[in-house]
Amino acid sequence: MNRDFLVPEPLATPQGTVAFFDETWTVDPRELQIFFQAEEVYWTAYRTIEQWRRLLSCSRMLTARLVPEGHMGGRLVGATRLWSDHAYEAKLYDVVVAQDLMNFGVASELVKWALRHPWVGEVHRFVLETRDATEFYPRFGFQPGHEVESFHMRVKTADLQARGLR
Repeated sequence: MNRDFLVPEPLATPQGTVAFFDETWTVDPRELQIFFQAEEVYWTAYRTIEQWRRLLSCSRMLTARLVPEGHMGGRLVGATRLWSDHAYEAKLYDVVVAQDLMNFGVASELVKWALRHPWVGEVHRFVLETRDATEFYPRFGFQPGHEVESFHMRVKTADLQARGLR
């Protein structure tokens, strides 16, 4: 059986077994908010429950849980969010692992699973943004973007509003 797209095998850690789940439709946004706040994830500090709901409606949420015998329902210890246009580009967001389970392979399993997840479709590239994990992602083939034909540009909605564009 081809296992390339299947859920990663449970991972043994000193804290117990970590199992992996696609919880896109089942995870409680409040649990995500509590987890990300407990791990002091700076880029999600101001996300509301409603924002978590909207994020989940247009992406996939892959999770890792410290669970008894690998059954669902244990403590949330890792997560990554996956977005795709299913034709050209996919993006990894919110790769987070509980501090007490870092360096046991949880993040690596989540990223590898996201990169082969069938929901992504036949995309040409994966992208992500990081400012504090630049040493982690090259093992999966990621490298800093130095495209000369295009620039990654952004604008905040507050700036659009100030210009009367929103």
